Amino acid sequence: MRFILDANALIYLVKTGLSQEFINLTEDDVIIDKSVYNEVVEKGMENKYPDAYNAKDFLEKNQIPIIPININSDLSKFRDSCETSCYILAKKEGICINSDIRANKKFKNLNVASMELDTFFYNQLLKKRIDKKRFINILNELKGVNGTSANRISVFMELISNEGERNE
Repeated sequence: MRFILDANALIYLVKTGLSQEFINLTEDDVIIDKSVYNEVVEKGMENKYPDAYNAKDFLEKNQIPIIPININSDLSKFRDSCETSCYILAKKEGICINSDIRANKKFKNLNVASMELDTFFYNQLLKKRIDKKRFINILNELKGVNGTSANRISVFMELISNEGERNE
């Protein structure tokens, strides 16, 4: 299974400095669509956003494939080209990593696999690839860039607590 990064997920990973850790934790391919590259890197560089340069370096260093997708047939279903391309790629094979709750509800209704960044890292905690302290730090880093919410953090803390009780 491959992971398809939407623009917001890529931006949050770069802003928090979690991008390389994300890659190191993935056991599968990571890809993006050309529209995500255009939004995050090209438009970001035009607007002189420092994160755009960091995203470009990250993508190049890790040789993340940039897949061109024709989104015209599905663009009306979503808010923007990046969500549309993530949907199309995930529909073929993969999981769209997208921190837009509204978009993820649409993906679910269309039977396309998706998850939020915080859920990806929670899954790594469950697989014991990161520890509880690191997971909590990641949640706080994501919250600092609006990549998760206090409500979602509360849910994860309750899940961790319940998991701890089961293991006792």
